[in-house]
Amino acid sequence: MKKIYSILTLMALPVLLMAQGIHFEHGTFNEALAKAKKENKLLFIDGYAVWCGPCKKMAKTVFLEEEVGKYFDEHFVAIKVDVERGEGPTIKRKYGISGLPGYVIVDGDDNVIYRFSGSMPTERFLENLETARVNNSNSNNIAALAQRYTQEYEDEQFVRLYLNKLKESNSTGYTDVLEQYLKIQTNISESSKEMVELLANHNEQIIYGGKADEIIQRNYGSDAWKLYVRKDIREIFQKLPRKMVETSTNYAVAKKDTVMLELVLSRAGEAGVKVDEQQRKRTYTFFYLQTGQGEKYKAMVHDDNEAYISSIDVDELRSYYLEWQIRCKEGDRRALSQKPFSMRRSQEISSMVYSYAQFANTKEDKETVTRWMKVAYDIIPGDSKIMSQYASVLYLYGDNKEEAIKIMEEAYQAAVESESKNEDGIKADLALMKANKQIILK
Repeated sequence: MKKIYSILTLMALPVLLMAQGIHFEHGTFNEALAKAKKENKLLFIDGYAVWCGPCKKMAKTVFLEEEVGKYFDEHFVAIKVDVERGEGPTIKRKYGISGLPGYVIVDGDDNVIYRFSGSMPTERFLENLETARVNNSNSNNIAALAQRYTQEYEDEQFVRLYLNKLKESNSTGYTDVLEQYLKIQTNISESSKEMVELLANHNEQIIYGGKADEIIQRNYGSDAWKLYVRKDIREIFQKLPRKMVETSTNYAVAKKDTVMLELVLSRAGEAGVKVDEQQRKRTYTFFYLQTGQGEKYKAMVHDDNEAYISSIDVDELRSYYLEWQIRCKEGDRRALSQKPFSMRRSQEISSMVYSYAQFANTKEDKETVTRWMKVAYDIIPGDSKIMSQYASVLYLYGDNKEEAIKIMEEAYQAAVESESKNEDGIKADLALMKANKQIILK
């Protein structure tokens, strides 16, 4: 009887294990999306990074709970997306995943239904999921409203409904909908409390030169608005000038609109941001980088990068770094409390390389980024992060993948010994390199 009981227990174990926690799909994103559509479920996207502590916490706690697993089995198809590898960077950009862990819920037709982020207790996690489900089951869900908007964008009542739903679902980047509503609406007076609350509620969508901006310019500080701009609303409007710099810049990037970018530069002073020629150049550099205009980006930064990197005394910085390491091992308190200047220089070069490398499409470009990254690598020998970055550059742009893998192995060992938070990421990239698969600079 004991033997039979043991066999039955072992047979039941896989079933019990499968019943616990969320089952994440292991195929491609498109395969998971197709499955969600076929099963008439929503697709839950868990955007994470291997170094992300809150991501690991959710994976080891909430995601493993039986209650959560049962809920997902009934209502969702789930997929984990490493935002730094494989399809991840593309998915991250497409759905605007920023804070990690970042959760995006889409329907089977790939319409965003809801988004939220962060580590949280089970109850709050399930509450967010239920909100997404309720929103989707409503005939006026985000997907349905988005389709209607193309035809009903002149209908004031409909656009207000759509605007409210976008806010409720934590949607981002809906400036155009807010602007359209303000242009066509006839029911709200500019000087009213309702207008103040509307603009405060959608403050993250307000851009320079838009209708919302015009209303604020005309009314902020007026006797009428002074009655309503109080407490938390006052704080929102006080922070709005700097928020508008960020929102308007992002809008310019999304639209690839240099007219908007110039407007940002001309009005940034209102937020206390000084705009000189260097700041203008930095802004356009960022704009070209974010909009993927590689040739313009390279033309702006190449000579400056080359001059900066060529001016560095590698031997002196490396000697200082090695001396600092010795002092740390000896327990020197001052050394332990400070990072050497060498590390900052190396990290600055690495940042330059990673941005430039996105557009390295010629042999000369590839040789340049490899040479630049070698300088960063030489400055602080033994640093796991810089070693792994140099190995990645060598793997992608060098002519010796075996050397790249060897350096990545050394980087992994250094990360293990130093208990670096980059250990898991380096290990993941090393596995991809050994399998002769694509890696992504990040």
